[in-house]
Amino acid sequence: MPPSIHPIDLIRTLKSKQLTPAIVFLTSRRSCDNALEAFTHIPPTLSPKRQATISRLIDQWTVTYPSIQNHPLRERVIQYGVAAHHAGHLPSWKIVIEELMREGVLDAVFATTTLAAGVDFPARTVIITQSNIRKSQGFVDLTVAEVQQIAGRAGRRGKDQVGFAVVTPSPYIDLVRLTEGLTGCPEPLRSQFEISYSMVLNLLKAYPQDHIQTILDKSFAQFQLNTKAETLQTTIDTLEASLADYAPRPCADWIHQWQSFQQTVLDTTKRLRPRGDSPPELAARIPYLIPGQVVSMSKRRVVVMHLYRTRGKNNPMITAMRFDGTIAHYPVSAIKKIIDATVPLPTGRHGKGAVSNQARALPTKLQPLAPHIPAITPDVNPHLIDTLTPDMFQTLSEHFPCPTCPSQHTCGVEFATGHADRTKLHHHIDSIQQLQTGLWRTFQKRMNVLQHLGYLTSANQLTEVGEWARYIRISPSLLVTELIRTDVLAGMDPPVLAGVMASIAFDDDRPAVFPRISQALAGRLTHVRQLARSLEAYEEPPLLRADVAALPERWIGDPTMRWADLCKGTSMAEGDIYRLLARNLEYLSQIRFLSATHPLLAATATQAIQIMQREVLEELP
Repeated sequence: MPPSIHPIDLIRTLKSKQLTPAIVFLTSRRSCDNALEAFTHIPPTLSPKRQATISRLIDQWTVTYPSIQNHPLRERVIQYGVAAHHAGHLPSWKIVIEELMREGVLDAVFATTTLAAGVDFPARTVIITQSNIRKSQGFVDLTVAEVQQIAGRAGRRGKDQVGFAVVTPSPYIDLVRLTEGLTGCPEPLRSQFEISYSMVLNLLKAYPQDHIQTILDKSFAQFQLNTKAETLQTTIDTLEASLADYAPRPCADWIHQWQSFQQTVLDTTKRLRPRGDSPPELAARIPYLIPGQVVSMSKRRVVVMHLYRTRGKNNPMITAMRFDGTIAHYPVSAIKKIIDATVPLPTGRHGKGAVSNQARALPTKLQPLAPHIPAITPDVNPHLIDTLTPDMFQTLSEHFPCPTCPSQHTCGVEFATGHADRTKLHHHIDSIQQLQTGLWRTFQKRMNVLQHLGYLTSANQLTEVGEWARYIRISPSLLVTELIRTDVLAGMDPPVLAGVMASIAFDDDRPAVFPRISQALAGRLTHVRQLARSLEAYEEPPLLRADVAALPERWIGDPTMRWADLCKGTSMAEGDIYRLLARNLEYLSQIRFLSATHPLLAATATQAIQIMQREVLEELP
């Protein structure tokens, strides 16, 4: 979304206040492109001398990066002294823009927030136009670290005595969020360390297992897990002190004893209840469960459509519609609250959709219908003994000391809090054990999988397959090695092999238009998907988008194709195309090194690499 101030007016104002060069941070690629496009509607703003300087500098870089010679944005940069910088551009073009900024010949660059964290790219002024950014999951607030990274670009060492961070007025700006970002502490670092299957193979090749565990224990990831465990230990100490404060009882474990006694009383009461009768807490709800009534379950709200009873046990049930329009059946005992809201249930072809739309339109916060309705899960009754019949009292006294125990009332009153504290205590103890051995447990799970698939022996020594599989360090490594081991990749020609690798490598689910893939590639991708599904229990499968596979297939299948023609065949930005093919090269290069064990496959990968590395793809290492 463009800034509320028109880009042309913004840059003019900055120039009049001697606040250029500036970086204008926008929320998306499209916003950057639209801001640059706005300048094409006015005459060139730079003097001929300055235009000549920019043109000369671009020509100098054209020797190193021929792909920028006829770049469509070249003339705009020369005429207006402004540029756009985002991931949709070629790396070579972004390098040129960065160099022009360092030379001080540009007035402004419209950029996304990726520029703030990734490049040494200072300017005198940074312009913040939004307090949120667009990501794959939609618009999200800028983090403290992102705000400080943006503001940190203001001021050029050796040129400016002070840098300026300017927030433009906009209805989409959350000044509180930006203030927190500028004055707060950055979010804590979180380790991204993951134990892959190739890591397991390489560590087992180099070290004994006890040494590997020591290595993992010294990692930053394990340090963070240990820090969490220390925090939980403080909570455990508090819970243990709370449990120790309870008065002594005749029973060694009064919480467990009272829990067993209470459950036996409830089971006995239920068994003696006449068939067809509902417990009081359920019977009180049944009159309210009319069609259209909104009720709250443990994780969602639903709309009651029908009340009925099961055959045999005669338990009350409801047929209900979820807010997404699907139908489900729930026992009345699963209802947590009856909400003070109803939804009409129209009949007819479109009735389900109408109910779903009305239900989703309900406010997030709604009150229960009637506070006097008993809770579905009744509170612990401290006077449980008083509810027993003489026969039940006599029978239970033979099995439990509780009916005649002098501490019975105290146990009934304190059981709820005591049981909750003990449950939390046991949960935290288990959590600490899992945290303290988290990485090693993951490593052992990976070892077990590799043993099962034949990469390791029962003594955790690398098999012949494991010896070559350890060289595949790409993600998902297990899928790629299994494709090689099971000969799914065997016999492919270079375009098809590159297409399969691109489908595995691509991890962006944004829609785009692509050429059609060949039947041969489509058939191979079917086998890849089947294998990926079979490994789903061991490794998260990639997206395996078939459409993106068409780009490397065409690029390698037709060595005479020009880069511009490849870009015309898809709506994907050329920067994204470059990253796709560059990552494809990385995947193919690892297969190329398997010449000793898989010579034909390695030769095919080598041929694909040689054809792929032309034009833009041979400019950068």
